Amino acid sequence: MRGKMLVIGLDGACWDLIGEWVENGELPNIKKLRDGGCWGPLGSCIPPITCPAWHCYATGKNPGKLGVFWWEHLDLENRRVIIPNSKSFKSRKLWDYLNDARYRTGIIGMPTTYPPQKVDGFMIAGGPDCGDTGYTYPKELESWLKQEFDYKPHPQISVTDRNKRGIAIEEVHNLIAANFEVAKVLMKKNPVDFLQVTSFHINGPLQHYFYNGKPTRKAWKLIDDKIGKLVPNFEYILIMSDHGTSPMIKNFFINAWLENEEYLVTRRTFYDFLFKFGFSRDRISRLLVKLHLTRFLRRFEITQRIARQIPDQFGDLGDHAGEGTFSRINWQKTRVIGSPQGPLYINKEIIKNKAEYERLRAELINKLEKLKDPETNKNVIQKVYKREEIYHGSYAQQAPDLVALDADEYHNRGGIGKANILEKSEWKGNNARYGLFLFAGPGIRQGQYIDSVTIFDLAPTILHLMNISIPKDMDGRVIKEIFMQDSELAKREVVYQKVADKTEREKERIKMAVKRLQAGGSEL
Repeated sequence: MRGKMLVIGLDGACWDLIGEWVENGELPNIKKLRDGGCWGPLGSCIPPITCPAWHCYATGKNPGKLGVFWWEHLDLENRRVIIPNSKSFKSRKLWDYLNDARYRTGIIGMPTTYPPQKVDGFMIAGGPDCGDTGYTYPKELESWLKQEFDYKPHPQISVTDRNKRGIAIEEVHNLIAANFEVAKVLMKKNPVDFLQVTSFHINGPLQHYFYNGKPTRKAWKLIDDKIGKLVPNFEYILIMSDHGTSPMIKNFFINAWLENEEYLVTRRTFYDFLFKFGFSRDRISRLLVKLHLTRFLRRFEITQRIARQIPDQFGDLGDHAGEGTFSRINWQKTRVIGSPQGPLYINKEIIKNKAEYERLRAELINKLEKLKDPETNKNVIQKVYKREEIYHGSYAQQAPDLVALDADEYHNRGGIGKANILEKSEWKGNNARYGLFLFAGPGIRQGQYIDSVTIFDLAPTILHLMNISIPKDMDGRVIKEIFMQDSELAKREVVYQKVADKTEREKERIKMAVKRLQAGGSEL
């Protein structure tokens, strides 16, 4: 069977990073597709982060309609941290509409799809938020993956372990290859009309730590080779990313800056005692490795909970907030707290008056946008957005009050307890606003560059390609300029559908099931 559409999702990919390799022939399959297709930069959501960007792609909606804005949500009113999963996104996805139209779908490796949802086809969750088990639909697919491929959703060794870095890099390359190999076999075993293969690990362990270095370059050559072997099985091809990657030099610790400016006030706790007596996260991690306990503890998510409660070697409780982080904050005096990569939350128990709230936001915007690195005189923050400037929808009021977008070469980090506001970073690559897209197939313009496409436009365009009406509540548009002028795709009317409620969708699913049974099909 020849599938109708293949989507290759590449976390953190952008033309600024791979363009030279495409031009000099190191990535011949991507070059062939680019020469024969329509391509350009892809504007991401703000901030340009894996979570929620992948769901912005899958839904065609901004985070204000999804209810998820970053990897964590700081609920200051209840003094708790909410960690989202796939069920947190308040919208139907691209594959739901494809299934409604009786297209079978296969989704492999996309971040923020854990736990996997039921689809007509299969789903293998991926990304840093994916559990070590329970990551497939149907459930029995997991045991098959382990048996046939010794499949693992995560690297077992970190590239930060300098003593085992070579082994760790090889493991990441193998994980990247595995998703493509699984896709190739599943297309024969369980063919689908729409297949999405996503590689998160090209960005997380590689581009962040090596940017365009040898480990990243080798991974891209591997991906290009795998793309070349998968493409002939499909009519339409989309290569896309959730955001881009750019070079970086320093970390900016937003909460250290907020504390220095007296917007955030901390107090000494039990965690400072741990740090004083040498109980750092790195030391305990090394001890767990020596005792061979890391895999056992990780299976029950114990290592993550421990990591959030123990300071690192600098006394910092980490980027992600948790009970330990919140306990260090003096809430009677703290007006603002930040999460990594941009979100800023204002404490409404202190800032109750609307005028005072707006004055505080204006003050923060002014100070952050003028903030300079004293060593380079470069801006640390590119721009600070009010939430209403970048989010709209039913959940926009749950968004951070402000979002600070990194300037080039700087990475906004969270954590509590840092002494320094700016430090040299171990990362070499940071998330960037513009990723990439490349469409190829019958009726698609060839060798055409377009620079006006956003991540929200992909889902409606895919639905149009598959001749499915587009839900009216999607924020994106059909990218009609990618179609050849006289093609059927260009002439085809863009049709919109009203947004059905659960009862209407259930009725439609029952109708489809009856039709399949009448046609001699199976609902199993």
